[in-house]
Amino acid sequence: MRSRMLTVGVLAALTAALVATTPAAAEPASHDLYLATPVSSDGTTADPALLAALTDQHVSPAQPPSALSHSTGADLTPPAAVESPVTANTAPGIESIIGTDDRYRITPTTWYPASATVFLSRTQGGVTGRWCTGWMVSPDTVITAGHCVHTGGPGGSWIPSSQLLAWPGRDGDVAPYGSCTVSSLHSVLGWTQNADDRYDYGALKLNCTVGYTTGWYGFMWQEGSLTGVPTYNMGYGQDKPFGTQWETFDRITVTEPMRLFYQHDTIGGHSGGPVYTYTTLCGGPCGLAVHAYGTYGSPPFSNNNHGTRITEAVFNNFIYWISLPW
Repeated sequence: MRSRMLTVGVLAALTAALVATTPAAAEPASHDLYLATPVSSDGTTADPALLAALTDQHVSPAQPPSALSHSTGADLTPPAAVESPVTANTAPGIESIIGTDDRYRITPTTWYPASATVFLSRTQGGVTGRWCTGWMVSPDTVITAGHCVHTGGPGGSWIPSSQLLAWPGRDGDVAPYGSCTVSSLHSVLGWTQNADDRYDYGALKLNCTVGYTTGWYGFMWQEGSLTGVPTYNMGYGQDKPFGTQWETFDRITVTEPMRLFYQHDTIGGHSGGPVYTYTTLCGGPCGLAVHAYGTYGSPPFSNNNHGTRITEAVFNNFIYWISLPW
């Protein structure tokens, strides 16, 4: 198994690379700012310009599991021994193994940040299936792909929150942190109105504070190129045994203003998982993108998987969602 942690020397070089970047990209057009408007499943929106004025940060620090005892509100009932067949997402490029499948299983999942990586299941008509991956960014907030919470575009709809369960650190038929129900869903207008893959990200607010027990990921934004930065991706692939967590190591291959490309091996079910690095800027695992798509079309899409890059607007929306009550 590849090392899950970077050496001190690589960490120092990475931190330097993350700080000393190429010149900043042009400011987005006002229409792009409109598309970055956060929207909730109850129809509530927020002004992204106001969020930018309130949030003068580049980094949200990682938080290891607390040594204190917390009553998290998670349901500790063991998961069913036998689960239903795959419930597949329909995002393009769902089959995204590039060359040799380099995923390796994470078990047990009680080490951090595996503990903060979330298996999302969906129950429809009494049948429970696999759905997506998410990652804790606060005691009660899970980041995931936009298409995991809303089907996208003007004809799309929100996934009923009552159908979803979040299982942090799920490890097959073992759920060391239990499960939590979902109180509300969130994305941005660029996804819910336009189904634009550059805005394919969202969040879930949980009816629990399990993040105190699991810890949570840090995340950051910066302008300039991230190409060459070493990254990891964790997720719950639908081709693997139910509820098992898998990881790969790679580097960013192509940087765009709103997307990052890489060759992490992914399958349906990995959508929403973190593309993260280790840096002293975050003090631990640090999200750079939200995985959402496999290979399709022409380069760089045909030879890379990709996800939504954490830009300033994305960062501000994460902070806004974290601040929301249940």
